[in-house]
Amino acid sequence: MVLDMLRKKKSPREEEQEHRRNAGILDEAMAQRSKVHVKFDQQATSLTGVTASIMAMNDAGLVLELSGLSTLKERFVGQRIECFFKIVEREQRHREIFYTFATTILRIRNQSEKLPQIAVSFPGSLQGAQRRKSLRMKPSMDQFTHIALWRYDAAGGFDLAKPTVSHGHFKNSLALLENISAGGLRLLLRRDLLKEKGLSPQKGDRFILFFTFEENSPKLRGEYWLVGKINNIRPDPVSHDITLGVEFVANGVRQAESGKVEWNKIMDNVIDDMAQRIYEWHLALYRDKGLNG
Repeated sequence: MVLDMLRKKKSPREEEQEHRRNAGILDEAMAQRSKVHVKFDQQATSLTGVTASIMAMNDAGLVLELSGLSTLKERFVGQRIECFFKIVEREQRHREIFYTFATTILRIRNQSEKLPQIAVSFPGSLQGAQRRKSLRMKPSMDQFTHIALWRYDAAGGFDLAKPTVSHGHFKNSLALLENISAGGLRLLLRRDLLKEKGLSPQKGDRFILFFTFEENSPKLRGEYWLVGKINNIRPDPVSHDITLGVEFVANGVRQAESGKVEWNKIMDNVIDDMAQRIYEWHLALYRDKGLNG
């Protein structure tokens, strides 16, 4: 590529520093027994759902023990794979960081009554390193049992039975959840809905949001109450629909006895259990379609 000519070539010292940094991250992943999700070349095979553990590492490469298959044929030697994993930085409030890297299979060891292992080349770089807040994806409506929004009342009152944007509006595509992260979401509202509700959202306006999910997880909440603040507005000059960028600013829990929602300010701009749910969605999508699927 032409632009490659303009990139500054790394000095041997810089390459060595990057190699040490990558080795440190991979060593931490091995120590934490992080699950590595492996994506094979889809033009070469239909293998999906393969995970791995890092068993050993040196300057030449890694040894990965594969789960999700009993053997791997020798024809995979020389093929490229993509790997996806996370580590936890315990010094930073247990912050989770996600990495991907591409590598080449060097050798394959199929073991009787044991999981197969592959030796892969040491990755030239680790990509991503994105915080959970930035792990953003477009969910399917099938993943929700309910979504609703209310205009935010500074006094904290709202009519539960009369949402400003109801689940029915989402089902009828008058409202679309374009993407969601642990720190916010992007919401598209159709012109007909804006007219029906007399909505003219402005930057800084707030909504109360409510979600419940199809998939139950014993470690995650079944319902979420959030306050979202509009950070940006993008009107469509042709359709007159609008797209809102919404940041989560408060996290609520409904009290069993009173039924009232108790609100708390969101710390570090991340809702931890929402981040975990989106991470699990992302991994499910990754297993089914790959990162670029």
